[in-house]
Amino acid sequence: MFRLLLISIVLLSGCTTTPQPIPAELQYVPPAGQEGSLANLIGSKQKGALPDNERTAYVLAVDGKRVMSGQRGWNSALPIQPGQRSVTVAFQGGAFHTQVDLQMQAVAGGSYQIQFSTDVQLFGANTYCDLWIIDTATQKPVSGIGCGNLVNPNE
Repeated sequence: MFRLLLISIVLLSGCTTTPQPIPAELQYVPPAGQEGSLANLIGSKQKGALPDNERTAYVLAVDGKRVMSGQRGWNSALPIQPGQRSVTVAFQGGAFHTQVDLQMQAVAGGSYQIQFSTDVQLFGANTYCDLWIIDTATQKPVSGIGCGNLVNPNE
């Protein structure tokens, strides 16, 4: 029995592939050393009825460059250059996820947060997720609204 298990492990280990790393030139590198002249962008999280039913919105990319911290960096302020920015924001709620591209005008010293509205929840309809960015000082939107198409990889 042990021999069969060992042979199975050896044979199956050849079936795994290593993910291709994202090239450095396609990774977002936060600007440094310009503290007063940058803006910050952060994600948001809503707790669900159960611990594994949290819903999170986070920065996936800035100006086409992938933010490598991904979902785990949702609550870390991400420095961005002032000016017109294209921000890809992502949503994860249980198995459901989506992403949208939003445009915003960032101002030096500004602080911004991703907001969302969704019906994704345990025993919910799970039909929509709207995402947008607000200025945290004024609580006013600084982007349009993005309507994400929810995907459930388990279906």
